Amino acid sequence: MRPTFFLLPLVAVTTAAPMDSEVEDLPATVILAERRESRPSVLAEWDRTTIEDSAPRTLDELLARDPSFSLYRPSSGIFANPTAAGVSLRNTGATAASRTLVLRDGIPQNDPFGGWVEWARFDPWTIENAALIPASRSAAWGNMSPAGSIRITRREIDTQRALLRVTAGSHGTYGGTAAADLVADDGSLGISIVTFGLHSDGFETVPAEQRGPIDRKLDLDAAGADLRAIWRPDSWLTVEPSLSYYEEDRGNGTPLTGNRTEAVDASLRLTSEDADHAWQILAYYQRRRFSSVFSSVDASRSTETLALDQFHVPGDGVGGALTLRQEIGDRFEFSAGTDFRLLHGETQEDAGVFRRRIAGGEQSLAGIFATGHAEFQRGTQLDGSLRLDHWSLDDGKRIERSLTTGSLLRSDFPADRDGWEPSAALSLDQSLGDLLSASLSASTSFRLPTLNELHRPYRVRNDLTEANPRLEPERFISLEGGLEWHPRTDLTVSADAFHHWIEDAIANVPITDPAAIASIFGTLPAGGTGMQRQNVDQARVYGIQAQAAWAPDPCWAFRFDALWSETEFTSSRSQPLLDGQAFPLAPDLRLLGNLEFRPSDPWCFSAGVEYGASRFDDALGTRELPSYTTVRLGARWQATDSFALHARIENLLNEDIPTAIAGNGIRSYGQPRAFWVTAEWAF
Repeated sequence: MRPTFFLLPLVAVTTAAPMDSEVEDLPATVILAERRESRPSVLAEWDRTTIEDSAPRTLDELLARDPSFSLYRPSSGIFANPTAAGVSLRNTGATAASRTLVLRDGIPQNDPFGGWVEWARFDPWTIENAALIPASRSAAWGNMSPAGSIRITRREIDTQRALLRVTAGSHGTYGGTAAADLVADDGSLGISIVTFGLHSDGFETVPAEQRGPIDRKLDLDAAGADLRAIWRPDSWLTVEPSLSYYEEDRGNGTPLTGNRTEAVDASLRLTSEDADHAWQILAYYQRRRFSSVFSSVDASRSTETLALDQFHVPGDGVGGALTLRQEIGDRFEFSAGTDFRLLHGETQEDAGVFRRRIAGGEQSLAGIFATGHAEFQRGTQLDGSLRLDHWSLDDGKRIERSLTTGSLLRSDFPADRDGWEPSAALSLDQSLGDLLSASLSASTSFRLPTLNELHRPYRVRNDLTEANPRLEPERFISLEGGLEWHPRTDLTVSADAFHHWIEDAIANVPITDPAAIASIFGTLPAGGTGMQRQNVDQARVYGIQAQAAWAPDPCWAFRFDALWSETEFTSSRSQPLLDGQAFPLAPDLRLLGNLEFRPSDPWCFSAGVEYGASRFDDALGTRELPSYTTVRLGARWQATDSFALHARIENLLNEDIPTAIAGNGIRSYGQPRAFWVTAEWAF
């Protein structure tokens, strides 16, 4: 962390007007770009109070309290490699690429090049609300939302305030946040400044019995800042500029390996709102710089050699949206608009000491959409959306030269491609009396392969995965139905059944034919495997998600969540061995239980347990990762109106949480038992 940078918001607060000065509150921010229906159905939702009570170190630790959410590999965003931190709700992803669109204030947050998410970017203090949205309520977004979306809304700048938060705990982890909201006396202008930093010495991911002299901890250094303003020059117009910066350095477990990310985001939103109609114009820019180093490790884990140095992986994106909303009476609402996103990225890398590779391209998407919401008598609600996208993949290239002579070894220029993709959804919500309600929805949407999947090969230990510039878009067709029962005012029970049919599912397909191995890879490292990203003809994901919540009195609250899901490659002509196999890293059962106890206003205690079933690390189902059970404890003490103390223990029983097993049998585990304390001062 950088101390001067970190404390800037506190300097701003001390020079601002005192907190007891009279200021008018700014009106609530309107985010039409989120395209939310009037009463959207959500899989899970967390408000400001819940976020404060949970005090997560990163946002993904909060979202993981719902079984539908998990990173591709079950690890905290503090320690997860960002390329493995994609999210696909309800196990809908056959690879680490996200099938779920992450939105912050209506702006896509998935990386322009790889589609992954840097979860440590989102400081929990800045968040007012977070929600997991199912596929049928996300189709208006088109690309990257076929399995749903995650909606993050930053807190309002409506009251002058400041915060200092300091966290310290196990594995040499410490961090902090300094934040300030400044509001003009007449309420016409609000400015928010947030800086944060995080450091962790990390932990050894390879178990002791397999560890060698070269193994190191997964360390992390991260820092970021957000600057945002809300200005109302007139009663009918709101102007919202925003600028954010983030950087992180990670160690990947050996002296040579690691990765670095730098992210810059800027946006401008103009909103006009009247009694029954509104319009909004949004423009944004995203800049990413990523680098990563991979190595080859000998069998004794005593030496390593540089295998792949992706020293410069730039990704840039620009986008915009125009959204119109009209209310018709008290029962009907309609919105329509258009949006676009232009992406460019490439990898510049050295393969060992032999060749230099430059590979990448451009991707563009533009679409029009319309959504509608209607309420009828007898508790009937109907929501629908239609969307049409045009996409193109342009200027693809893969150029390889000898590092010793500079001679050209490979020169590929894939043909430009484009196409049209429709998305649609229809949802029905019906009240069946005072105690029971039902819902039914159908939707279809798509996912365009990321520039990373098209152009960037990668390596994990001695296992190679090759890119594929010929990938086709994935197409999802989804059905979902659910019931929600309120037998008592303090008890809610719900269950949802879902089924996704996926055409041209993108998977890391094992290459087993010797001739294909020679053609794609040349040779494989000793004990290693080779895979290539390919389209699998047909796949499906189906299951049931259930929840029970009981709050018998103000002091006690109990909650139980379960997700059972089956994943299957149903047809694979290019690799018949995949037929009938489950998706990698997709457990068929995940259970979570949580207890909260509030004996008095200043105190809140919590306990939770999580079970994850066994799953396979590879698409052929040859490397099984065992099941795990973890327990967590937490406490919050609101000592005064301005001071709170949080304490957390994750993985109380120090359970081994398996996250990976390589082709040579080397295992990786997630975070062991961790304890941390957070102190929070409000000014």
